[in-house]
Amino acid sequence: MSSSSVISHAFVLPDHNFYEWLAVLRPYLKTFERVAVIRSPAGNNLNRFRNVTAVDAPLTWWRDSALTHIRRVYPSVVMVDVIDASAPEELAPIISRRVANNDRYGEQDTEPQHIFNRFVLEWMTDARPIAVLDRFNIDPAKGDLRRSLDLFTREGAAVICGAPGTVTAVGDRIQVESIVEGERFITSYEGLKQRAVAVGDELVLGKAIAKAAGDRLSITVQNPPNGTSALGWDNLMNPRDYVYIPQFRARPTVDGLNVRKLPSSRASIVGRVYSWHLLEPQEHHGRAIEKIGLEGSWLKVRSVAGVEGYAAAWYLGATTLDEGSVVFRNINPVGVNLDIFHPMGRPAPARLGAIGWARYGYNVSNGRGSEDINVTLARYLPLVAAYREAGYRVIMTTSHQTYGEGKSEFWPWSQMTDAKWRILRGRFAEMMHQISSQWAGRDLIGAWQIWNEPDSRSGVASVPMSGRQYGEMFGEIYQAIRSADSDVQIITAGFNSGPVSGSAYARQMLQALPAGLLPDGIAFHPYGRGVNGHPYYSAYGHIDESVWAYSAVLPQKPLWITEFGVLDRPKDSAGQIARYATDMIRYLKTQYPGKIAALIWYAWAQGMHNGYGIVDQQGNPRPPLTDRFLTA
Repeated sequence: MSSSSVISHAFVLPDHNFYEWLAVLRPYLKTFERVAVIRSPAGNNLNRFRNVTAVDAPLTWWRDSALTHIRRVYPSVVMVDVIDASAPEELAPIISRRVANNDRYGEQDTEPQHIFNRFVLEWMTDARPIAVLDRFNIDPAKGDLRRSLDLFTREGAAVICGAPGTVTAVGDRIQVESIVEGERFITSYEGLKQRAVAVGDELVLGKAIAKAAGDRLSITVQNPPNGTSALGWDNLMNPRDYVYIPQFRARPTVDGLNVRKLPSSRASIVGRVYSWHLLEPQEHHGRAIEKIGLEGSWLKVRSVAGVEGYAAAWYLGATTLDEGSVVFRNINPVGVNLDIFHPMGRPAPARLGAIGWARYGYNVSNGRGSEDINVTLARYLPLVAAYREAGYRVIMTTSHQTYGEGKSEFWPWSQMTDAKWRILRGRFAEMMHQISSQWAGRDLIGAWQIWNEPDSRSGVASVPMSGRQYGEMFGEIYQAIRSADSDVQIITAGFNSGPVSGSAYARQMLQALPAGLLPDGIAFHPYGRGVNGHPYYSAYGHIDESVWAYSAVLPQKPLWITEFGVLDRPKDSAGQIARYATDMIRYLKTQYPGKIAALIWYAWAQGMHNGYGIVDQQGNPRPPLTDRFLTA
C-alpha cells in the first residue's frame, strides 16, 4: 500500500480491556514486521503513519466511526483499514485469517469495504533539495494568480508519477487521471522534455514519465466536478493539500536551533536541535513543505528524543529519513571485524547470524612490501563472494598494509616527510585504481575505507599523519577508486582520538580535499564510550558526544563506526560485555535511526589481537554474548 520500503503502519486498539485486545493481536505482530501498536487514538498522533488499521469498537472514536475520526483529525493518514469488532473475541478470527493468508491489511476480503484510501501525490522529481518555488493561488487579494504548485527540480532530473493512473494527454503537459474511492483527479505535469509515456498508458506510482526541462516543475490538480474555475481552467484544487512525502523529515540548517512551546521567538524554549538531527514534522506534509525555508514561518516538529514544539522554518531544510543516512537498505548496521590472516578470522557466513557487516583489512604488502594484487584478489575473492551470497556486506580497510609496509624507503614511519608521503600516496593511488578495477561491477564490496586511525597518537594500529597529509592522501585515493567504480562507498579512516580532537582532525582533512570532493561517510572508533549504566566501559564519556561531534563535520553524510568494543579485558564476564554491546546497539539504532551506516565490533574471536571476542579462541560461543550480539 505504501511506495516506501520502510513500512509506516499503526494498529489502533481500544483502551478498554487493552491487554485482552493485545493478546489477540500477538500472532499478527509476529507475522508482520514494523507494526506500531497504539493504545486508543486519544493522545496519540496518527499523522505519523501512512497506513492505519483501526478497530472500530464502541466508545473509541469520534461519532463511533474510526474512518470519520481519522479523516477529520489526521489529514496525513493515507490509507485507513477499518476492522469492525466490538470485543477481542470478534477480532480473533479476523486476525487468524489475515495471518493465514499473509494479508496485512485484509485486502483479500473485499466485502464489506473496509480499506479507504485518499488521493495523494508523492514527490514528483528526484532532484534535491525538496523545495517549493511558488504556491498555488487563485485569490487576487493574495498576489499573483497561479493554478499550479511549482516544485524545485534540475534540468534533466527525472519527473516521477506522483499518483497511479491513466495518461490522458501528452503534449506541452502530461495529464494523468486517477480514480480514488470513486472520485476523479487529473494531475498535470508541466516543464518537461523527453516524454516517456503515451496516451492510454497505465502508470504505477514512481514511474519516470519525462525529464525536467529546467529548474521548475509545475503541478496542477483538478477534481471534477469540485474545485474552482480560474485562469481558463475548471475544477482547480490546491495541489499542496495532496502532497505526501514518505518518511518526510526536516533538518536544521544551523546548530543549536531552539524549539519553542509556541510559534513565536518570544515563547519559552523546550529544547535545542542540531544540524545532524532529523525532525518529524507534526503538520500536513504539503503545508509543512510550503513553510520550510520561508522567513517568518514556524513548523511544529518532534525530535527522536521526544522534544516537541515549534522551530523557525527558515532555519530548516526538507529531507527524508533515509536521504544521506541509510546507505544500504534492509542491512543491519551491526557487524564484526575479521582478519584473513588469523586462524579464527574467516568464519563461515552461516555463523554470522543476523548481523549485516564484516570488515577486513586489505593486506597486499603481507609484511614484505609485496605489490602482487592478483595474489591478494585470489585470497579475498572467494571469502567475500561467500559473505555476499549469504546477504552480508563487506567493508575493506586500506592502510600501510595495503601499500608501504615492508618497504625500507618508508621506514621508520616516524621519519616520514611530506616528500615521502607524496611518493607513497601516488603509488598507493595507482595501486588502488587497479585493485578497485578488479572488484568493480561485482557488487561484493560495500565500502572502501581509506587508511586506519591516522589521527592516532600511538601509531600502534596504523601509521599516523597530519590532517593535511591525510586529506591529500584521501583525495588521491578517492579519485583513483571512483575512476574505476562509480557505485562503491568510499569513507574516511576510523578516527580514534576522541570527539574533540578527532572531529578537528576530520575538518583539517576536509580542508585539504580538492574542491567539490567529499567522502561518502565519516568513520570513527569510539573505544571507551558507551551509554548510561556502563561507567566502566564508558570511561571516556557518552557515545552521544562522539555522534554529535562527527555528525557536525558532515551533517548530510552517514556515520560509520568501524570499530567499537572492549580492549585488553579478555577475562571480563561475557554477560557484562553482552549488556554493554547490546545496550550500545539498541541506543544508537533508536536515537539515530538510519544515521549509523555500520556499527562494527572488534573483534570476532578471543585472541584476535587485543579485542574482546564474540566467540572464544576455539570458535565456540561465549554465552550470553554470542547469541545476543548476533541477533542484535
